[in-house]
Amino acid sequence: MPPSLAAALLGIAAGFVGGLFGVGGGIVMVPGMVLLLGFGQSRAHATSITAIVAAAGAAVIPLALEQRVDWDTAALLLAGSAAGAATAARLIDRVPEVWLARAFAALVVVAAVRMALDSGTGSSEAVTATTGLDVAFPGAVGLVCVGVAAGGLAALLGIGGGIVIVPALVTLFSFDQHVAQGTSLAVIVPTAVVAAAIHIAAGRVDLRVAAALGGGGLAGGLLGAATALSLEGSVLTRLFAGLLVLVVVRMIRRTRRTAGSEPGG
Repeated sequence: MPPSLAAALLGIAAGFVGGLFGVGGGIVMVPGMVLLLGFGQSRAHATSITAIVAAAGAAVIPLALEQRVDWDTAALLLAGSAAGAATAARLIDRVPEVWLARAFAALVVVAAVRMALDSGTGSSEAVTATTGLDVAFPGAVGLVCVGVAAGGLAALLGIGGGIVIVPALVTLFSFDQHVAQGTSLAVIVPTAVVAAAIHIAAGRVDLRVAAALGGGGLAGGLLGAATALSLEGSVLTRLFAGLLVLVVVRMIRRTRRTAGSEPGG
């Protein structure tokens, strides 16, 4: 199969996952590029975050039209994620991926358990009440910190950051699942732009593959977002918790391989 066609099909799959769960789709793109296209890990991360701009941009449109985006919350998250992405994109060659992956896996396990236990308890009314709290100082600081973590992981791992944002909004701020996902996607797009610009300037991105991934991601993102709107929030929450578990399993396996390949590992 030609690399461009494989990248386009991979983009469709990643875009669908991103639109369905409010994430960037990098959890599909990165392993796909490594396993199917023979990319090195860092180049796959950088190319993935570049393609996510298109995929997440397409996915956020249906959710925004259905008023499933909390723009005030998105602005606070973006303030942190842009700074986190810009810093991490410059440090990608210096940070040991093993350390980052282990901490991230632990965070995701906690989020998955909480989302599975709390599924069905969120509501749009809770979102309205929480939004009023978020603009207060403690809530605003918390959202900015979540954004920093999401943006940093987006730049370092090639994911969109929704793996951090969605669980945080649902479990810490009692957001409805649909609104959490729409808000997450609204933050992912500009965050990905920041990280992608730095990676492109550093020559880490395969622009041809990124374009093919992004083109497929446009179609997949629209389809995934439409599917998400047709599902109950509690169903999406359980599915997202399952997705988090899969992410952790994949990251633990990769971390063990990486640690084993290091001197003394």
